[in-house]
Amino acid sequence: MARCFALFRWAVVLLGLFGGGTSSAQSTAREGARIEILNADRWEYDDKLAKGAQRLLGNVRFKHQDAVMQCDSAYLFEDEHVEAYGRVRIQQGDTLTITGERLTYTGHDRRAVITGDVHLRDPGMELTTDALTYDLRANTAVYTTGARIVGTRDGNTLTSRNGSYIAGAHRFIFSGDVVLDHPERRIEADTLHYTTTTGIADFLGPTRITQGEARMWCERGSYDTRTERGRFTRAARIVSEGQELRGDSLHYDRRSGEGLAWGHVAVIDTANDLLVRGDRGRYLQHDRRSTVTGRAELVMRMGEDSLHLHADTLFAFQDSSAGRRIVARRGVRFFKDDLQGVCDTMTYVERDSLISLIASPFLWSGKDQISGRLIRITLRDGRAHRLFVDGDAFLSAQADSVHFDQVTGTTLTGFFHADALKQLIADGNCRTAYFAREKKEEVERLVGLNRADCSRIVVALDSGEVEAITFITQPDATLYPLAKAPPDELRLKGFVWNAADRPRDRASIFERPVAE
Repeated sequence: MARCFALFRWAVVLLGLFGGGTSSAQSTAREGARIEILNADRWEYDDKLAKGAQRLLGNVRFKHQDAVMQCDSAYLFEDEHVEAYGRVRIQQGDTLTITGERLTYTGHDRRAVITGDVHLRDPGMELTTDALTYDLRANTAVYTTGARIVGTRDGNTLTSRNGSYIAGAHRFIFSGDVVLDHPERRIEADTLHYTTTTGIADFLGPTRITQGEARMWCERGSYDTRTERGRFTRAARIVSEGQELRGDSLHYDRRSGEGLAWGHVAVIDTANDLLVRGDRGRYLQHDRRSTVTGRAELVMRMGEDSLHLHADTLFAFQDSSAGRRIVARRGVRFFKDDLQGVCDTMTYVERDSLISLIASPFLWSGKDQISGRLIRITLRDGRAHRLFVDGDAFLSAQADSVHFDQVTGTTLTGFFHADALKQLIADGNCRTAYFAREKKEEVERLVGLNRADCSRIVVALDSGEVEAITFITQPDATLYPLAKAPPDELRLKGFVWNAADRPRDRASIFERPVAE
């Protein structure tokens, strides 16, 4: 009697499944949640299982709303729960297909758990994993045991520990050891969103991109893997061939090799121990050329100290004949503890280790001011080594509040020791105005003016002060008592005292001197 009742009860369920009636299971199911059996080579009823189940064997196919599922065998329970085995396949719509070895599907929430060599295919990509949970209502797949995704359109291969796929938007959300590989690039990230239809990757955590010789880092940003353009924020930086570009925001175009930076920009030349900072920057990878503007600052290591230089615009580029070259233009001002200067244009040539100050250059060392048409400084082992002043060369130092020691010639050649200027040699039509001093009761005062003309003069310096003047050839000299010195002999032709323009410290290189 119990056996007959069970068969009768199961016949009612089958009628309900095919629309001939409504079973107790169907009455409790949510509207539209009915599972429709499309095919099975053999049906059996297993009343030993809890709640009873149909056992479907051979070429099993069943449908639930917009999804068709097939397998070798399955158990279909009265509560719209399916356990499927062997060559499992889910087809949703015209595009998405999931295959695996085992499927657990619950009809009331349309949730499928697929395990065993799982493959999810959608236009442009294929996902492989050990286990996948797929929400057919939200069209979202989730994995937590690692997966590999291959982009069939653009050749990208992506792996991660955890991830989810939003099928309608063709968008992945990855986390944990995310790696996106391509023959031309590699992206490693903590959290990455990737859209298969556009090829755009969005980064939401620490990220590293390697592309050829270029390496990029950021904590926020995006990269278009098809156009090879990136937008990076938060700790963004690009490194290529010994040059590093940093900024609050970076844009990079791999095809043109152009990098753009905004906010706290820094260009670092690790090969030459140079740093350039500013508000805006541009880097051309193919030409190895960079430009920085907006509070631009060059920091150059010189011995145990650093030279800090500001200009409206700083350029760095590769010169075919002279190697690396840096150019600072308009309003150049620089500060080093024992050396300061201003000019309109400054150049630095890496091959010759040569700094050139062009257009109205002034240089200060201790109490001495040096000027001329062109000032050049050569470096050796990162330290100032030689000084050359060409045309209208002038050395001056304040003797008291109104008098100045002066040496002028066609050229000046200076010699540094331990970053300090120790000696100057003036050549060509040399003239000097040097004030004699007398010290009485610990008070030093000026007592006379020594005016001399000579073809060559050697000036010894100590701590930035004139210590001695030596005339190499017989000078034409006159010593005047200070009170009787002719006014036109007190200042040599071409003398300009430019102390107001002298940078006082690093911060003052950004100040614009007010003309008196």
